[in-house]
Amino acid sequence: MRILFAGDEHPYSAYALKEVVNLARNTWADVTLLGVQPPAAAKEEGFAGAGAAALRRYRKDFLESWQGEESPYDLKNWRYEWVPLQDGLWEEMLVCRGVKKDLHVRVRVGSLAQEIVAEAGAEHSDLIVLGTTKGAECIWNGAPAVPQKVAGDAACSVLLVKEERPIDRILACLDQSYISQSSLEILNQMVTIHRAELEIIGLSPEGGLKKEVYTRLIELGDYYTDRQVKVATRLTDIKDFEASIAQEAKPDLLALWMGKKSLLQRFFPRDWVGRFVAKCQTSILVMR
Repeated sequence: MRILFAGDEHPYSAYALKEVVNLARNTWADVTLLGVQPPAAAKEEGFAGAGAAALRRYRKDFLESWQGEESPYDLKNWRYEWVPLQDGLWEEMLVCRGVKKDLHVRVRVGSLAQEIVAEAGAEHSDLIVLGTTKGAECIWNGAPAVPQKVAGDAACSVLLVKEERPIDRILACLDQSYISQSSLEILNQMVTIHRAELEIIGLSPEGGLKKEVYTRLIELGDYYTDRQVKVATRLTDIKDFEASIAQEAKPDLLALWMGKKSLLQRFFPRDWVGRFVAKCQTSILVMR
């Protein structure tokens, strides 16, 4: 698994980093910590600003989280590598890599959401993790629309971690028979890490749920039951989806399968994911 953590200097990013640590401990994922600076700030401050300082703290916190146990990210593997300095110029430098897995710390310059999505594409990330503010909205300070833009535009799964909201229950919405292996693994990890109760909701269009989707719903229920996971399944008409979620007792994590065959993608406008994320009061996992 490849995890991209995108953060800024605010507390919700530090809170979301804990989720990255949990996932990395369970999966030994390749992890990249990413910061993005607007062009004006990069020109004025270089990499000496608050965002770069936060990245250094996150790297320190990530590495120190393995105290008392063997870490695959221990920086003990010294070797020479060719490093690009500018167009046409390279220098061979002595660098230190993790003994089994690498932890990368990177900064991009440009538009926040656009550069996060671009980095995920360039690294073939399986999952992007971002923190979001607590309260009624799901935003970033100083750049409110970043979480919804990333969730709507990324080609991989996206986990938006609501600040100070522990996860005890997961609501997973199923509206298609195809489920990617990576999305299934990510949901498995979230259930295992948090020892969460799981409820799978089958979303049906007018005329009822397709037979193959209903079959998959039953299979998923049996799969988790066999693994001693407390799981429940039910059906909801897709037209009532938003109202149904709003009436829930604020689930701790809302998981949405948003693949190419998703009814949610076809039934709602193109920007629906972003609009929904913006007003959601829970953590959200968008699975692709």
